[in-house]
Amino acid sequence: MAQTKTPSRAKRSYHKGHVAQDLLAAAARILKNESVEALSVRRLAREVGVTPANFYNHFPSLEDVLLTLAAEGFDTIAADTRRCMEKSKTRKEGLIESSVGFVNFAIANKQVFRIMFGQVPDAVHNEKFRIASDKSFAQLVRFIYGEWRYDRENLIETHHRAAVAYGMFALVYGLARNIIEDQFEFETGGKAEIRRFVEEVMKTYADGTAAKVLAD
Repeated sequence: MAQTKTPSRAKRSYHKGHVAQDLLAAAARILKNESVEALSVRRLAREVGVTPANFYNHFPSLEDVLLTLAAEGFDTIAADTRRCMEKSKTRKEGLIESSVGFVNFAIANKQVFRIMFGQVPDAVHNEKFRIASDKSFAQLVRFIYGEWRYDRENLIETHHRAAVAYGMFALVYGLARNIIEDQFEFETGGKAEIRRFVEEVMKTYADGTAAKVLAD
């Protein structure tokens, strides 16, 4: 009697010219539902259907994959900020709207957000990450002041020339971080409720309410 062979598990197919993109896509997919700590070179290689050795033909390290995703995150935020500013009647309105977008991005991409802001040590030494991060913040500075004031080559001077931008970024980043870590309580936690909360907080900064309260 002939034995019936158990079908072996087929390897995932991939296009040889798209391995790098496939690895990034696999990492992004995993990070939607799992933590950064769940990623490894071996797992990504298995997801794509290549060997770990082949992984290193495309990326020098797992950290490079993570920082490439982070750079793409900064590009996404920069594009969203640009759209908000272009369609808004005033800079204040655009900046409040872009702050809502920033928080929404953090909620939808919690793990990538972690990578963008401190998860990988010495991330600034990664060129892709540094360029995307600088570009995103430089754009924010420009929208706030109406001119280019961010100078990577002279950050000490930039700290003085762009203090309002640093303050605004610190505020919206703090809101995003605390919201995704469930540090703030909400009645429903729905998108509309969080939007109202972010708008209200950012308006106190943008319209001078905070300064008036502190002056009393």
